[in-house]
Amino acid sequence: MIKVAFNISPLSSGHKTRGIGVYARNLMEHLQKRSEVVIEEFSDISEVKDADLVHFPFWDLFQRSLPLKNKFPTIVTIHDAIPLIFSQHYPPGIKGKINNFWQRQALRDVKAVITDSRSSKQDISKYLHVPLNKIFPIPLAPAADFQPVKDLKKLDQVRKKYNLPQKFVIFVGSVNWNKNLVGLTQASLEAGIEVFLVGKDFEDKSNLDHPERRSYAQFLEKFGDHPKVHLLGFVPTDDLVALINLAQVLLLPSYYEGFGLPILEAQSCGVPVITSKTSSMSEVAGEGAVLVDPYKVGEIAQAIDSILKNDKLRRDLVKKGEENVKRFTWEKTVSETINVYQQVVN
Repeated sequence: MIKVAFNISPLSSGHKTRGIGVYARNLMEHLQKRSEVVIEEFSDISEVKDADLVHFPFWDLFQRSLPLKNKFPTIVTIHDAIPLIFSQHYPPGIKGKINNFWQRQALRDVKAVITDSRSSKQDISKYLHVPLNKIFPIPLAPAADFQPVKDLKKLDQVRKKYNLPQKFVIFVGSVNWNKNLVGLTQASLEAGIEVFLVGKDFEDKSNLDHPERRSYAQFLEKFGDHPKVHLLGFVPTDDLVALINLAQVLLLPSYYEGFGLPILEAQSCGVPVITSKTSSMSEVAGEGAVLVDPYKVGEIAQAIDSILKNDKLRRDLVKKGEENVKRFTWEKTVSETINVYQQVVN
């Protein structure tokens, strides 16, 4: 049995409702069910007195999230290298540059890096100079909550609660530049359909002059008062599942993603997906999505229009999506993670 000290700080920080928090929570909960490992939670590394290895399920490029020297063999999960690939959209500032230097130094000491996709593995090797044989791509999976909702009463309640029209498209995620909020919203309006955007980040309209929030400021300037654009902010999981079920399409035409979990969440709910042909998204979506060029608004709009008007295409995407999502389970994610633990300990 391997004694794993697991860092739970993403569960109490601003990341708890984002993909990083979802990953850390699901991974830890499933690890705790396995007999091969015993999990000890910690928030500060000084709390760890005895462990076979330490797992940091999150690595921050511009903040000190990883100790410079590790007392125990250490594994770190790096979800993507997006701020390095598109550095003009993620300026770190002087403090961020200093922290990034030390974070890179700390990375040299880790025994293994886990990431979400083969695409991210190549990026991490290229931009952070981690040897490929130290990087293990282990895909994420949708939570069990995401499935078709048969309860018509629940669907009706959610439709009334959020004032949903009969037809709409949905985006679930953050307000970061890579999400292409302006493009996906413009495309929805060109296709003549209302768009609902879900995520806690939409609630915070402060610091809009910060370089990293400039794209959200542009979005608000263009669509903040538009009657067919709806910002829902944070939505509880059971409502979110119903919202996705009720949508005609889930949109994730991002410029870049390290994984793209909403793709699988929508496929689990039997909802068609439009996503990008760039980075990891085609790797995740399989054949269960329409793949578009995220820089071409007209192409995204055409994809929305096609799904709205073509029932056969819609049924085909749903069927292929349901098949595709079977490749991804938290049991599989945990088994592959434990394999990495065993390699490191042995």
